[in-house]
Amino acid sequence: MGRRRSRIKQEINKLLYTSGNEGFKVVYIDRTRETGARLKELTIERIERVTEWAIYLDDGDTVIPLHRIVEIRDREGRTVWRRSGEKDTR
Repeated sequence: MGRRRSRIKQEINKLLYTSGNEGFKVVYIDRTRETGARLKELTIERIERVTEWAIYLDDGDTVIPLHRIVEIRDREGRTVWRRSGEKDTR
């Protein structure tokens, strides 16, 4: 596993298994034919599980590759982790 994916996985797992994580958000690149690439966010509570390559959401259908995650924000919107080299998304 690449170092970046490993770091992202560690950060998300830390939030998933720590109390008081309600309201934290994961910002990721969403790609569709209709809209192209755009940033979207989801709350940490939506994440069902994390693997070496992706996060799986609670809808049983959505899989987001770890390389598309660019930032994690706390409940006040402050950045707690950002992929190095990413521009400010706000």
